[in-house]
Formats: sequence, structure tokens, C-alpha cells
Amino acid sequence: MKSFHKTMAWIARILLGATFVFSGFVKAVDPLGTTYKIQDYLQAFGWDVFYEYSLFFAVALITFEMVLGFTLLLGSWQRIVSAVTAVYMLAMTLLTLYIALRNPVSDCGCFGDAIVLSNRQTFEKNVVLLLLSLLLWLYRAPLYRVFGRRTSVWALILALAIPLFICHLSYRHLPLLDFRPYKTGTHLIDKMIVPEGAPMDSVVTEYIYEKDGRQQRFTLADYPAGDTTWHFVDRREKLIRRGYVPPIHDFEILHPDQGDITGEILSDANYCFLFVCPRLDKADRRGARSMREVQDYALRHDYRIYGLTASPASLVDEWKYEYDLLFDFCSVDEITLKTMIRSNPGLVLLKDGTVYNKWAWRDIPSLSRQMDEPLSEGNAGKMRDMRDRHRIVNLIVGALLLYVVLYVFRGASLISDYIKRKKNKPTN
Repeated sequence: MKSFHKTMAWIARILLGATFVFSGFVKAVDPLGTTYKIQDYLQAFGWDVFYEYSLFFAVALITFEMVLGFTLLLGSWQRIVSAVTAVYMLAMTLLTLYIALRNPVSDCGCFGDAIVLSNRQTFEKNVVLLLLSLLLWLYRAPLYRVFGRRTSVWALILALAIPLFICHLSYRHLPLLDFRPYKTGTHLIDKMIVPEGAPMDSVVTEYIYEKDGRQQRFTLADYPAGDTTWHFVDRREKLIRRGYVPPIHDFEILHPDQGDITGEILSDANYCFLFVCPRLDKADRRGARSMREVQDYALRHDYRIYGLTASPASLVDEWKYEYDLLFDFCSVDEITLKTMIRSNPGLVLLKDGTVYNKWAWRDIPSLSRQMDEPLSEGNAGKMRDMRDRHRIVNLIVGALLLYVVLYVFRGASLISDYIKRKKNKPTN
């Protein structure tokens, strides 16, 4: 029986560790996405006073989950870590139970945009993880650990450095992995189409009537038609089951003079630059200086260029005057712009309705060197290749190599200690 408990604890430890590492990693590659989700929670609970610390909370959560996952997988400080895991999962299970019942946010964001779970699915997932954490805590007899006391501290430091490094890189540039519907290589029109035969929203219409000061709800089948003692008050539609929602369902570009130009932009066979700036009042103004060079290049080659923002016209006029921007700014929903690119400002390159490239403001290419060359002849006009995934693979391999070095160091330390004990062993 003891062997069975030990095996179950082993399984629980591996499953919990892998889940926490995966959960932290998919959020670390997009720290701003996690920040936006935390802001949703803060607004839902009325904790707006902590709104400005959302990024700090996001990085802290990501780091905590990845460190907890690494220590579980490596078997370091098993008693403390098993207790912390159980307490953490108990708190998260209670929180997600409340969210599943009240539904203050649409989805939990526990796996970022990589895997979107409903609030109910999140609660059920946390119940399973809670049971695993309790199993690990109850049968926390010493299991195999990868590192000893000397190297466990260095393994912990490395576990702290990995998520912080990934967050830093993804925050300053763009997410290392993009799970959103606007990622490079996506044909946006395809993501906006509702397939034929897709389920539609199931809606029930309710009629509210009043009689003798008392209101009552009726359906179309039983409302008091012809009964003059009832007085009509209101009609409401109640959503019973949500139908198919395309990945992109709220992308609308409104030109200040021409109105909706979304179709015109997405059907353009030539290149089109979109200067995306969700909030001009919070944008890094260094990005506007880079846009002047892009503007001059686009005008020379007759490429479309528009600014996309959710800011009022007064701020748009201020930016255009201050930075001598000649292109028009169009209105787009702020959430859509934040989903499109995790940079404020950022630059998106479209062609034939396909996302060819995206840049954070720090990475906007210098086009002055190829001012006379069209985009098709330079790297900027080519669709981004798989370099981002290669960087992820290199990052994982590098982290594994560092842990291998620590493991080898641990082995060398054990051998050294053994030799010392043999030398100091008293002879009869």
C-alpha cells in the first residue's frame, strides 16, 4: 500500500508541476495579455485602486506559477512546496467557484490565449488540481529529488530567472508565441466568416406585463393577449445558448470622413501599413517618431497608411500636429486594438487581407536605407518566418542545458564528498 501511495504522489507531483509550468509559460510569452485579464478582474470586483499595479501582479503570478512548477518537477523542498501547492489550489478553487457562479468575467485566462476555458471548466479543472495537491500533501514521504541542498538554491534562482526573462523579452517587443486571431500569416477575412450550418444564438423573448401593481414575465406562447387587465411594460430577449462566434467578430475600421473602410483595406492587393495605437494618451511617443519615416516611405511608394486608435479626435489632432503625421486616423474598438498587437504604439503590415508582419514600436524597421526599393524587395515586406518558434526552442534547450550543468555539478560534488570521506575514514 505504501508503494501505491508513493506512486500516486509521484503522478500528482508530475501532473501538477507540468500544469503550473505550462500555465506560467503561456502567460509569460504574453505578459500584457495577462495584465489585461487581471484588469478585468479588478474592475469586476471594484478594486480599481490597484489598476496601475496590474503588470506587477501579472509578472508576480507568472513567476510564482513557473517557480512552483519547477520546484515540483525537481522535487526541491518537498514538504514546504506540497503545502504551498495545496493552499494555493484551495484558494484558486474557491475563487473560481465564485466566478463560475457569478460570472464577472468571460473567461479565466488561466492558460492565456493558448487554451480558453469557460468559468465552469476552469472550476472543474481546479477541483482536479486541488485533489492532486491534497494527495501530494498527504503522502509527501520523501520522493526522488533531482538536486541536493547545495544545487537546489541555484536551481531555484534559475527557475526565477526564466519567467522574468521571458516576460521582459515579450513585454519590450512582441509575444514570443502569438495565440491570437491576428497573428502573422493570418488571412483576416477567413477569421471573420461564419461557416454555413454553424449553430446560431438561441434566444427566448420574454414579455413583461403588469397587473394590480405586480409585474410578471410571459413567453410568446402564454402572454395575456386580449386581456385588458394586463398592461404591457417591456420586452426582453434572454440568451439560452450562444451560437458560433468567429475568432474575429468586432473588427471595424471607421474613417472620419468615409465611414466603414474595413472591406476596402482587407481587399487591397497592395501593402497597407496600420499604425495601431489603442490609447494615444498612454502611448510611448518614441514610436511616433519612427512612424514619420514609415509615412514618408509609404507615401513615396503609394502604399496605404492609416492610424488606428480608440482615442478622441482632440488627441489625434494633437499627435498629427506635433509629429507632422499626414495620414488619417480611424476609430477602432480599444479591446480589438489591444488584441491585434501588444504594443502601444505598434505597426501592422497587411497585404490581401493577410497579416504579413507586426512590430512593436521599438522594432519598427528603418526604411530610410531602402527608400527607393519597394517592400517586395526587402525583408520588411516578406512574411515573418518561423524565427519566433526557433527562439522558443532555443530558450527551452538553453534552460535544460543549464539544469544539466547543475546536475553534473551535483554529481561532481557527490563524488568529491565521497572521496573526502574515504580519505578521512580511520584505518584500523
